[in-house]
Amino acid sequence: MRGKMKVERSEAGIVQGKTVKVYLDMCVYNRPFDDQSDLRVKLETVACEIIFDCLQKGEMDLVWSFMLEFENEMNPFTGRKHEIALLSRLAKHIVVPHREILARAEEIQKAGIAGNDAVHLACGLFSHCDYFVTCDDRVVHRSKTVDLNMVVCSPLEFIRRRQQNDC
Repeated sequence: MRGKMKVERSEAGIVQGKTVKVYLDMCVYNRPFDDQSDLRVKLETVACEIIFDCLQKGEMDLVWSFMLEFENEMNPFTGRKHEIALLSRLAKHIVVPHREILARAEEIQKAGIAGNDAVHLACGLFSHCDYFVTCDDRVVHRSKTVDLNMVVCSPLEFIRRRQQNDC
C-alpha cells in the first residue's frame, strides 16, 4: 500500500490504524551537509534523503518544533539554514512552547539526556509522535532507560522499520 499508511502502537511495535508521525532531530536535517567520507555518515545521508523524499510525497506526517526552529536559526551556515527551513515547510504539525514540554524535558534530563535533546524528545512526546529519528547514538541508547512511548532510532533503523511495517 502506498501513500499514508495508517498505524497505531502495540507492544510489538507499530500496527495499522493511524497516520505515522515522525520528529526528526536537527542532526538528521544536517546529516547531508556532513563530511561524506565516513561510511556511516554516507549511509545515514542516504537514509535521511529517503525520509525527506517520503515526507515530500506525504507518506507520513512531519512534526516541527520551536526547538528545531531555534537551533536552525543559530546555524552559522546560511545555505544549510535555508535548506532546512525549506524542509520544515513539509511539517503538518508545529509544536509551540508549553509548560508540559518543559516538565517532561526535566524528567528526561534525569535519565542523562542533555538539555536540548531532552526538549526535542519532550516535543516529540507532546505531539504524540510514533518515531523520533536522530543520528545521535547517545540519545538512542539513553532513551531506552526512559518510558517515552515512541520509537527512538537512527535514520537507518527508521528505514529498516519502514520497510518491515510499510509505515
